[in-house]
Amino acid sequence: MGTLQKMFSSQVETMQAQVEELTGEEVLAVGHLRQGRKPSMTAMLTGTALIGMMKPRAGKALPRHFVLGVTPSRVVAFACVGVSDDDDGENYHVVLRGKERGSWPREAVSFRGSPEDGELTVADQTFPVHFPDPNGADEETPALLAALRD
Repeated sequence: MGTLQKMFSSQVETMQAQVEELTGEEVLAVGHLRQGRKPSMTAMLTGTALIGMMKPRAGKALPRHFVLGVTPSRVVAFACVGVSDDDDGENYHVVLRGKERGSWPREAVSFRGSPEDGELTVADQTFPVHFPDPNGADEETPALLAALRD
């Protein structure tokens, strides 16, 4: 099934299944993250959040929205898109886009902080990230963050 078809389907596999299919490896943990700090409600109401969205991303090795998968030997990154097929965001799912965007040894990737305001270190480059799930239904990303903790 192509990316566009997956985006409009409510029967999308879990992120873990998608990463296992694309890598052909066992995946221990997987999660969806977004580069940058989570915008505050005030920033969204005043429009200053738009300025933050236009800034270049800090981590050039990763896309703005990405999925990380932890295998026994490495951490692999994929571009992704988050999709909801209903108006209230209840059926939110993540669809991976294309091939691997990067791969690093497990010891080269770490996370510290909280899901709402954390820092990801990839190959000695540290940048802010946050957990973009709008309704908190993603059960896979907390396991990824635990696996990557310093």
